Amino acid sequence: MKSNEAFSKKPLSYKGSIPVFSSSNEYTDNYEKISEDHLESLRRNGTNPFISEETWVQLENSTMELINKYSKPGDSVLDVGVGLGRLLSHFPLLHRYGMDISMGYLEIAHAKEINVCYALVEDMPYKRDLFDIVICTDVLEHVADLNLCCSKILSVLKQDGVLIVRVPFREDLNQYFMSTCPYKYVHLRNFDEASLRLLFERVFKCEFLDLVFAGYAVRPNRLKYPIRLPMRDIIFSLFFSMIKGMCQPVYEFMLKKLYYPIEINLVLRKKTEEN
Repeated sequence: MKSNEAFSKKPLSYKGSIPVFSSSNEYTDNYEKISEDHLESLRRNGTNPFISEETWVQLENSTMELINKYSKPGDSVLDVGVGLGRLLSHFPLLHRYGMDISMGYLEIAHAKEINVCYALVEDMPYKRDLFDIVICTDVLEHVADLNLCCSKILSVLKQDGVLIVRVPFREDLNQYFMSTCPYKYVHLRNFDEASLRLLFERVFKCEFLDLVFAGYAVRPNRLKYPIRLPMRDIIFSLFFSMIKGMCQPVYEFMLKKLYYPIEINLVLRKKTEEN
């Protein structure tokens, strides 16, 4: 399938060879600023200013394992919020498509031979029932209209196709109200296992397939228990650094016992219409 044959409508314009299906607005301008800050940090320091490389790799590996589990060579896959194309770059035997609202991200993903387009989820440009697998990582917490976006995402998934969603788990949203937050729109909602499953299984009638927690780190706001201790955060940081150097399995075990995971993966099947 040629990339332009996947679309249900004509693009508004092209930026180089990348088709554009959404007009810019306050929301997309805000996201462009976030992505520009990310890319500038990568150019200057080789780092992501929003998350450590170690944690990012943990999160990506958890999703890649699920893609490996539920895909086969030749499947068509759409990454909603493709970003830099890091996930799909590991799957050259899949027919890879990606959409995002950062042109800087899309140019990098396009260079990795991913068929990309610029589009808001609300302006979903692909044909219905097109993809065997749809991946959506770190997107649903950002969107303004959650139900509309979920409906659009599921519309392009084949009947009995697989949806892999990853979102932050039990995140504290207060940080995005603070005067130190430089962006108007960052994360607009948080999720836990129950809210995510209720959304897709009850509202959108999907079949539950799998659930994987991902990303553990020594962060004060991720503690499961209200531990009151003078200089707690410093003590915990030093303690876990020592344990990590001595015995990685013990370090990982204790992290999972004391801290909530950073994100959650949910895998679902789009039920056939007769179901």
